[in-house]
Amino acid sequence: MNPSRSLVFSILIIVASCCSINAQRRFERLPAPRDPQFYEPRNKLEDFEGRAETLLIKGRHWVGTVRGQNGAGSARVEATEIRDPIGPTTVSGVVITIEGGATGEIRSLIDYDEIDALLKAMDTALKAGDGISRLSHFEVRYRTKGDFEIMVFKQIENNAIAAAIEGGFFERSRLYLTIDDLTKLRWMISQAKDQLNEIK
Repeated sequence: MNPSRSLVFSILIIVASCCSINAQRRFERLPAPRDPQFYEPRNKLEDFEGRAETLLIKGRHWVGTVRGQNGAGSARVEATEIRDPIGPTTVSGVVITIEGGATGEIRSLIDYDEIDALLKAMDTALKAGDGISRLSHFEVRYRTKGDFEIMVFKQIENNAIAAAIEGGFFERSRLYLTIDDLTKLRWMISQAKDQLNEIK
């Protein structure tokens, strides 16, 4: 075999194998990580929280705390109001802070105009029972724009109905609750709304 042919043939084999290796792995590649500031705010409270070079006045009122099952973490509910004194705009809502777990504190911001829909969803989820699905197990979920999520589900291991809440965007944190604790959390969110109504 001619040495130049052998060299060309070797180069072709190397190029072909590199292309096929890259082609096989291309679908597995994830996009480059982005800065959290790249993402647009999902609600009015997040928009205000993310403002730079702006004087903001924040007011908070602690409503209550509910503990997770077996003492694993807690969820704190606060009514909040953020004001821009220069451009006279005000936003209000509820802050739910989930503490515990490897992620530390995770805050979920819920705009005032989202509270009623959340409370209605919680009412529906709290009524969930075996008749909600024709299958043996079920799960009822509701998520706000700010990624606060409630869940009521039938556990596989003991067929008991349980609840959980979850929050976070990049890192999520889940807190398991009893149905009674989810009812308390619903009451606290309602109390936070009442507190905001008093200051309007």
